[in-house]
Amino acid sequence: GFSAAGDEYVIRIAQVPGGVRLPPQPWTNVVANAAAGFVASERGLGFTWVRNSREHRLTPWCNDPVSDPAGEALYLRDEDRLVFWSPTPGPAPGTGSYEVRHGFGSTTWRHESQQLAQEVLAFVPREDPVKLVRVRVRNAGTVTRNVSAFFFAEWVLGELRSSGASGIVTEACPERGMIFATRGGAAGSRVAFAAGLGPAGVTASLTADRASFLGRWGSTERPEALRYAGELNGRSGGAWDPCAAFQLTARIPPGATREWTFLLGEVEDRPAALGLWERYRTGEAVAEALRAVAEFWRSTLSGVRIETPEPALDLMVNGWLAYQTLSCRLWARSAFHQSGGAFGFRDQLQDAAALTVLLPGLTRAQILLHAAHQFSEGDVLHWWHPPGGKGLRTRFADDLLWLPYVTQAYLEATGDASVLEEPVRFLTARALADGEDEALLMPADSGTRAALYEHCCRALDRALTQGPHGLPLIGSGDWNDGMNRVGRLGRGESVWLGFFLHTILAGFTPLCAARGDSARALRYREYLERLDAALQDAGWDGAWYRRGYYDDGSPLGSAQSDECRIDALVQAWAVLSGAAPPDRADAALDAVERHLVDEAGGLIRLLTPPFDATLHDPGYIKGYLPGVRENGGQYTHAALWVVRAMAEAGRCERAGALLELLNPIRHGDSPGAVETYQVEPYVIAADVYGVAPHVGRGGWTWYTGSAGWMYRVALESILGITLRGGHTLVLRPCIPAHWPGFTVHYRLPNSATVCEITVRRGGPGAEIVSATPPATIEDRSVLMRLPCDGARHRIEVVLGSAAGSGV
Repeated sequence: GFSAAGDEYVIRIAQVPGGVRLPPQPWTNVVANAAAGFVASERGLGFTWVRNSREHRLTPWCNDPVSDPAGEALYLRDEDRLVFWSPTPGPAPGTGSYEVRHGFGSTTWRHESQQLAQEVLAFVPREDPVKLVRVRVRNAGTVTRNVSAFFFAEWVLGELRSSGASGIVTEACPERGMIFATRGGAAGSRVAFAAGLGPAGVTASLTADRASFLGRWGSTERPEALRYAGELNGRSGGAWDPCAAFQLTARIPPGATREWTFLLGEVEDRPAALGLWERYRTGEAVAEALRAVAEFWRSTLSGVRIETPEPALDLMVNGWLAYQTLSCRLWARSAFHQSGGAFGFRDQLQDAAALTVLLPGLTRAQILLHAAHQFSEGDVLHWWHPPGGKGLRTRFADDLLWLPYVTQAYLEATGDASVLEEPVRFLTARALADGEDEALLMPADSGTRAALYEHCCRALDRALTQGPHGLPLIGSGDWNDGMNRVGRLGRGESVWLGFFLHTILAGFTPLCAARGDSARALRYREYLERLDAALQDAGWDGAWYRRGYYDDGSPLGSAQSDECRIDALVQAWAVLSGAAPPDRADAALDAVERHLVDEAGGLIRLLTPPFDATLHDPGYIKGYLPGVRENGGQYTHAALWVVRAMAEAGRCERAGALLELLNPIRHGDSPGAVETYQVEPYVIAADVYGVAPHVGRGGWTWYTGSAGWMYRVALESILGITLRGGHTLVLRPCIPAHWPGFTVHYRLPNSATVCEITVRRGGPGAEIVSATPPATIEDRSVLMRLPCDGARHRIEVVLGSAAGSGV
């Protein structure tokens, strides 16, 4: 469960015969800064990377949920009795229970055995590309103890250890307790390093020879070097299976505490590595770095704090959703179930959009970064790997459209029109050949620049396609990547893409007109009129909207389809776009309720029935088992859009209930729920399985854009709070009838100005009880312009009894 402050998730692991009782699957924390990070599980230190969590891992990543093997490990050894164990629950658990605390920016493990109280804390500093592991041991007994702390890490310096460990050259620096590692030992290579630091009076030894530490038949569960007295052999060079292993031995009198710190990182050269060693060589420096990390997360996440009748919602919004979005999605781009490393064009744009209320500068920078990965022709890299820029050019139809979509949302929230004038490069690379769906490329700078506005318009210009039914072409996939063969012959169409494009054009066309770009504005208006007609003609199926059309003209997502008769994505965006007439919007949401909402299973399915035996070839989605991921399970991203659509349609009771249904805390609030859901109940899962015998089982956690969307849906759609023009708060709640009210503490971005918003139910009409500065009610919304004065402002609003959303 959560700590009292809600900023840590605490896992208590009991001793059982044969070991310790662990969660059903690894419960992890993703800890990162913009330069480096690691994924830790309840068992131990996990894996570490610098610059790119897939292309440049320092230690091995493995997503084995059964064994959760250790590429990094800690051990303590009683030197007088030669008894060893891990101060973390793995890989060699000691006797007694453990407590694990996953927090914002760090994970802590606590354990007491052998009359020694032990604490391990792991984190990365705010900016430096290094992982710090602090080990503290207090002697709770009555005699002095001789204790060694061991740290072990297997070098990778790339993607996979199996494909590159033999090319790693190590060098020991025993006078500083350091081991350097380079790829091939080439001059100019970046330098990875590990170090073991202890207090005065500590004796140290090390080795870069993995075989000598583990033993020929050894493992991290029972290393050979720990079974016998003596120091590590000091070997390094290019002839050994590479690792970094340290032994630091100290005498600990009764009641005394000893502290060791282990460093693991990579920098551009050896002087930089020595600089980091110098910076973190003292316990005081490590403690100061930890305080800076804690203060960053406290300050960032406290920008918005809510108090509602739903404590589980408060916990997610007041920290865990934004932390997941920034630490995992934007910085790490990695987790236990997937280690991507790349920036996804549509993915990280959406993540950054969710953080506009907290870090608008980050959103702005992310928009410009993505615009710089657009080709001159208007299409974009589906994903690319920093720092080199290798990426995938595809025929996906929606990727490019997220640039104008998020840019427009950023403009509305911040009023920062200057971003449209920022000059940004275009890329160039070979075009895809006929029949080629995608190509892995190393694109080059085209040498041409254009304002961000032009980048957005080129994306829209390229997206204005039209198929046989007047709908946009789906290409090799739209938002659902798994539908990559619906339209690969160039004739398949997407109804969802039509609604998404409608949303963007409706907002971007007036912007074009205001800038005097009248030819484009006219072309966009004319396309929008034709698109509206096609969506209501070929898009409507009689009781809901179709998903699209295959190349051969067969409908997808239709009552006449053998599989995938209805898809939640398109019903939600029919409402969100504002394109669906009221009667059809209501019918579409009613159909979602009948066919896709599973209250008993605790999920909202993406589509039903799953693809299985149909003769049509929708794409690789059909390769998933029925009910798994996009193929008929809950895809939480789309499920949250359903909640948003419910709120937009004024169905506040259902919007609140469905948001609670999706809250992961509700899937981990009892032993039975944990056994069903299995994965972490404190972060969002990308998917939840939807077919027996695994209904309700969580799938891929942490690395999902649905965290950012849950944050937005909770704040914008349920509590109804949005920022407009950088200074104006707009309040239009859509809360369930049983809520007596709620409170929001909102700090204006880039300011110390705070507004405390109190909303409560009252009489038949809405009123503003008090507001400083004054507020107004317009179109059932409260508008309040806040000055950037660093002061604390308050507004109290009484909701009217009228049904639907608004005040």
